[in-house]
Amino acid sequence: MQRLTLRLGILALALLPMVAAADPAPHLSRAARWLALDEFYAAIAEYDAALRLAPNRSDILADRALAQHRLGDVKGSRQTLGSAFAAAGLRDGAPFTARAGLALLSREDESAAGDLTVALRRTPEDQRALALQSLLVSRRGAGPPPAPREMEALRHAFGPWLSE
Repeated sequence: MQRLTLRLGILALALLPMVAAADPAPHLSRAARWLALDEFYAAIAEYDAALRLAPNRSDILADRALAQHRLGDVKGSRQTLGSAFAAAGLRDGAPFTARAGLALLSREDESAAGDLTVALRRTPEDQRALALQSLLVSRRGAGPPPAPREMEALRHAFGPWLSE
């Protein structure tokens, strides 16, 4: 029995580098840094690398769609966002949050409201969705605008032309 446990432990240690190598987090971190520099092609390349390690992660697909949109690739952005919706699980609100932000960008507030309702029902702690909802409430005259730091984060994700 001890031999079997020892062999399983050795096998687990041998597989550890492969598991660590399959983590998309470093690519996502680099994508965020590229986005902060408005280097959208580089960000998209990092999202693609992350998706090779974690295919069908709807949050990565949604963020890639936003980077494409920032680049001006509206058609590609829609296709990628469609893939994000197809990959989304029942508790995943990322594609809805992304689509809501794009709707707010084009002043389609009612469409954004519907997507934010779904996003926050699926992931109530989604900070981006909460900030977008605050922006929507402010636009309707029913509350204060998002804090300056939140608004800066929203403009970083959706574009500098996102306004109150």
